[in-house]
Amino acid sequence: MCGVIGILGSYPLRMSRELLLLLAHRGQDAAGLLWIEGDRAIDGKSIGSPSLIRLPDTSSNQILGSTRYPTSGKRVASEEDLNTFVGPFKVNAITLTHNGNITNMASVSEKQFDCDGEFLAERLSFHLENNSGDLPEAFRKLEAEVDGSYSLAGFYNGLLFAYRDSHGFKPLVFGRSSERTIVASESTVLDMGGVPLERDVYPGELLVFGNGGKMESYSISQNANHSHCFFEYVYFAHPAATIENQLVYDVRFRLGRALAQTFKKLHLDKPDYVVPVPDTSRPAAQAMAETLDVPIREIILKNRYLGRTFIVRTQEERDAMARSKYIYLDGKIRGKNILVVDDSIVRGTTAKMIVADLRKRGAAKVYFAVTCPPQAHPCYYGIDISTDRELIASTSSVNSIAEYIETDALIYQEEHTLENSIGIKDLCLACLDGDYPTEHARSIRKGIQQQGSKPNERDYERDFSQ
Repeated sequence: MCGVIGILGSYPLRMSRELLLLLAHRGQDAAGLLWIEGDRAIDGKSIGSPSLIRLPDTSSNQILGSTRYPTSGKRVASEEDLNTFVGPFKVNAITLTHNGNITNMASVSEKQFDCDGEFLAERLSFHLENNSGDLPEAFRKLEAEVDGSYSLAGFYNGLLFAYRDSHGFKPLVFGRSSERTIVASESTVLDMGGVPLERDVYPGELLVFGNGGKMESYSISQNANHSHCFFEYVYFAHPAATIENQLVYDVRFRLGRALAQTFKKLHLDKPDYVVPVPDTSRPAAQAMAETLDVPIREIILKNRYLGRTFIVRTQEERDAMARSKYIYLDGKIRGKNILVVDDSIVRGTTAKMIVADLRKRGAAKVYFAVTCPPQAHPCYYGIDISTDRELIASTSSVNSIAEYIETDALIYQEEHTLENSIGIKDLCLACLDGDYPTEHARSIRKGIQQQGSKPNERDYERDFSQ
């Protein structure tokens, strides 16, 4: 999972950096901007936040931006790594940035790639060279050979293009005004960029934009069923974003309302407070508090200078961040029954720590409610939970997880209430039910069943032919 931006029309580079900051929650490993001056592509990249990208005080008519969350390759550890692991990338006449994850790079090309964005730029360039520069035909060739998720923004011959794979795994939206066109992972970018949200890029659709908002649409590949990532609504996307005509805030509120009904069925002692784990679970906690007629209290406060622990690469870093991530209002905890609301339990690190911290501060009871059902299977489409061993639910029952995090009750969202709350049925639920929508991902699972997983190696980066 990453954040992507494409801008056609004069726009200040430093303001484009501000737009990219709106997508920092989608990737905090590194960030990059690329712009065109004459016939030259110039880039600026930084380890960590987009705010660290150094830019000249100028404007450009063609700008691409990317925030990186590493689902392939390694974390960016040096300035040298920025060149090969962080987009946007330029290969011959193609310049692009990418959100998603490609699972079959090794079977498509003999060349080794550090980043799947560079791989996609290489493949598009190859197909363009072999079909007289026909961009729609190059995308048809790409779609036929590539497995995985990819939402792209890029430039070709001065035109801005946007493409979303035929499953529609990752979000991509666009808006236009008379001055500029903006393509981005989330609609909040369009709001700040001063263009109205027009719509999502359809799965399997290639859009090509010219100056003045001129647009051409090409149907490249169609699937009868789409596979929109449900975790975008639960966790990744900003609550103010609109995806597939659904306001993310409203989805999270509905998730909380559904979870409150599940809580009622358990006939537990009434909590004194509903307490959100900041920041993603706030709308759900508000809904639970309203439905249960219990006050909501922000007893757990976030250290605003830390990023997301979920998208930190190593367990050691994750544990260290978890210990310093939250500040507690001790005087509100002692003797109280507290219902904690979080968006998910992936590895159990944060949940266990929060329950222990509340008990240490004198909580009478701690219930833990989760808006996402148990994630028991790895994701191969852009979330860096790429092996079963990273998921506590892959080997533990709900009761065992409750015992591990030491909560008085663990309340998970159910799959059918998740789907109903999101409001669309064609979702990718592979990390919940193991039903992978693409062929190569299914072959990876077969290889894992036959050969087992390996430590320190992602499933989709392994060669199962040996």
